[in-house]
Amino acid sequence: MRRIATNILVLSLLITGCGPKNTNKTVFWHAMGGPLGETLLHLVDEYNSNVSDSLKIMQVNLGNYATLSQKIMGAVASSRPPTISQVYESWTSELMDAGKIVPIENYRFMIPDSIINDIFPPLIKDNTWNGKLITFPFNKSVPVYYYNKDLFREYGIDSFPRTWQEFREVAKKLTIDKDGDGKPDIYGTAYVIDVWMFATLLYQKGGRLIEGDSAVFDSKAGVEALKYLYDLVYKDSCAYITTGYKHQDDFAAGKVAMVWGTIVSYSFMKDKIDFDLGVARIPMDGETKDSTVIVSGTNVALYKNVPDWQRRNAIEFLKFFLRPENQAYWSVHTGYLPLTKSAFSQPKMKEFFKKVPGMKEAMEQVAYCDFEPSNPAWFTGRRYLSTEGLEYALRGVLPVDKALERAAKIINLELKRKRRTH
Repeated sequence: MRRIATNILVLSLLITGCGPKNTNKTVFWHAMGGPLGETLLHLVDEYNSNVSDSLKIMQVNLGNYATLSQKIMGAVASSRPPTISQVYESWTSELMDAGKIVPIENYRFMIPDSIINDIFPPLIKDNTWNGKLITFPFNKSVPVYYYNKDLFREYGIDSFPRTWQEFREVAKKLTIDKDGDGKPDIYGTAYVIDVWMFATLLYQKGGRLIEGDSAVFDSKAGVEALKYLYDLVYKDSCAYITTGYKHQDDFAAGKVAMVWGTIVSYSFMKDKIDFDLGVARIPMDGETKDSTVIVSGTNVALYKNVPDWQRRNAIEFLKFFLRPENQAYWSVHTGYLPLTKSAFSQPKMKEFFKKVPGMKEAMEQVAYCDFEPSNPAWFTGRRYLSTEGLEYALRGVLPVDKALERAAKIINLELKRKRRTH
């Protein structure tokens, strides 16, 4: 724990102007840019229009999550934190170890049971440590597949595949050499090297990324999950690997039949596409297997070293944010999940679901979702899994099992180092 506190203090000396200068305001730090930030600003403005000047929320957009993380660590070390901010689970664990955040549980008396019970239970579980509600869910997304309905119809495919085995067969069928030159003009699918995708397949097979203080993704389930992705490219020849958003750009250009993405991607993709766009939930690992998906996105935390009334005001804003009509507005305009069950029955959501067939079923995956580890070491461990494991396997540098063993060994060293700091 002393090492964590020291690291935070050193970081704070490297970051100038890290804390809020106006301590009389309820300050909310976030990293919501573009249309996402505009939607959040709309809700903040609406909240502010109904409260006195002293209770207005001052939202501060820090641009991206890397900057947000640095600013938070520096600010808490210098005792100048915001009132509330977005946090990932691994950040929460580190901040808890350093004694820098105040549990939401301390203000549970302000939140009616009707609100808590309306939030999807897995989201509450994700924000609970040792039986206490520490943080609150905020912007959450689930993975989906986007697919070319016109291409499906042209080749006699009635619906999106329900299982990964069916997905493989459909991807092979939709890998098409139209001009007869021996090279596909259309591929069944394309993907980036992505921990999110690997983790979802892994969890569906009953595996896990970390258990206790050990990386365990190099299990039989992990090897099978990564081998599946490997085989799509190198055995079945119905997929290729890209970087950035090229797979989505190629999909929009009609060069790929199906692509993995987040539900948030819909708002960015829909205007680029001139074919009938389909949205589908993630395939399952078999007809009778659990159809778990990994939820992505952040929660929000309250901080020490700010006046109690500011934290109470932040709770009032969260209650406002969780109103069904506001959750519907948030979801429709950002693409993020509605956090509450009641939001699904709001007129705005019903209209959105009618406009985008398949999105309702995709969003309902939240009812049986899971999450990446909250262990503080996962902040760097996630990167190691990608660069030292998945990359090595999917680029053909190492066999799948050896690549996962390599990444697990590196991450276990990081986990051991973290244990020594406590």
